[in-house]
Amino acid sequence: MDEREHWLEENAARLHEVLADPAVSAEVLGLLGMGDEGRRRERRLEAARRELASIELRLKLAEDEVWEP
Repeated sequence: MDEREHWLEENAARLHEVLADPAVSAEVLGLLGMGDEGRRRERRLEAARRELASIELRLKLAEDEVWEP
């Protein structure tokens, strides 16, 4: 293992230990804009995207007369 790999492994272990603290994880996620509200928003957006894609597919199939609503 070279020096860079050793440094990465050592710091990844430290980071893992620090992020194991829920308060630290919440603070980091908040700083990244991914706190609880941010996560909920992302999940809602993803669900809306999936629904839109489903609707678009059904419309396309209906236009092609492959699927009838």
